[in-house]
Amino acid sequence: MRKSTKVDRILAVIAILTIIAAWFIGNARESAGIEQSLYQAMPNAARIEESFSGVYDAYRYDQDGKEILIGYVAVGEANGYGGPMELAVGVDEAGEIVGVSVISHKETTAYMDRIYRYDFLVMLLGKSYQDPFMVNEDVDAVSNATITSQAIADAIRRASRDVASGKMGVVVSNEKPNPIKFGLPEVLVLGLFAIGYFGHKPNKKYKKYIRWGSMLAGLIFLGFMYNLPLTISKVNAFLIGYWPDWRTNLYWYFLLGGILFVFTIDNKNPYCEWFCPFGAAQECMGAIGNAKPAKVGKYNRLFIWLQRGLAWLAIVIALIFRNPGLSSYEVFGSLFGFTGSTTQFLLLGIILTLAVFVRRPWCKFFCPLRPVTDLIRLVRKWILETWRTKIKKTAQK
Repeated sequence: MRKSTKVDRILAVIAILTIIAAWFIGNARESAGIEQSLYQAMPNAARIEESFSGVYDAYRYDQDGKEILIGYVAVGEANGYGGPMELAVGVDEAGEIVGVSVISHKETTAYMDRIYRYDFLVMLLGKSYQDPFMVNEDVDAVSNATITSQAIADAIRRASRDVASGKMGVVVSNEKPNPIKFGLPEVLVLGLFAIGYFGHKPNKKYKKYIRWGSMLAGLIFLGFMYNLPLTISKVNAFLIGYWPDWRTNLYWYFLLGGILFVFTIDNKNPYCEWFCPFGAAQECMGAIGNAKPAKVGKYNRLFIWLQRGLAWLAIVIALIFRNPGLSSYEVFGSLFGFTGSTTQFLLLGIILTLAVFVRRPWCKFFCPLRPVTDLIRLVRKWILETWRTKIKKTAQK
């Protein structure tokens, strides 16, 4: 075994062990005080006390100092893009929403900024427990934050119905499971995996044209149209254990499952090379300037481990703080979602300009997903070598 391979395996074991430790640390420290959010959801309340699990009575005092019940506050939960979110929901005695406050969430900053900027929570005030709270039906989604919008609506619906059934004596129908969502994004990702898997075969004629067609489809549809590129925050969400409802998130199960499946049987990563939207954007820029592969000579291994270190740190921070998007440093959200800070747009501009001259600079030096796939590849190879050695020794006996 080469020395570099041995070092890689030792560091891989250390990385895996520290990631596991970070998971347990994050799980132990995850707790949230909700008292402040309860009063924000019912600002006129002078006192709030728990009536039964997740539902609170809210009181104010009249001129004589007598307590008067003015409504209820319930805690609702639903899964957003990054994981579960909890909301405190104020409900008056008629069953109408009078206040909403976010207790905790795991969404990326950009998504929640859009929610607050468009006063989405305010738009839901005045609705009743009888409303369906469905995006594009009775609720207008915030552009580029549809999943977050629906999660907030779901949490408010559940909280208001808990109040209606527990405090108002209303018989509320059981929550119906979400309908299975299978549309163009799901069809596209399955089709692109098939193209990437069969198209990379060395004897394939017109391989270059097939690959460009696949990349442009990823850029246009998975990037600009649907804004569904794979990010480290999505990987972190699954690692933390925030597994979204499969009925409405088949796309992500297809995407992550497809990568693992193809890796297992073929040791290839069709996503990154064949239809990653940001990879395609860089190659389009590279076509303008006839970009060349980066040549860093003796510093190549240094750059590799810098990239791996950043990815490891992003995962560990996310696991400790139980927030998938907290340490995400990818810049392509600014390209496909047209959101982000001035710094993110500046970095995006630098990367795309550099891509004119250097082939895929983001993928080569910064992308946190490449170290993840490198780890999968290393572990796969290690397992296969161990298995073959064991079989060989057994045969020799």
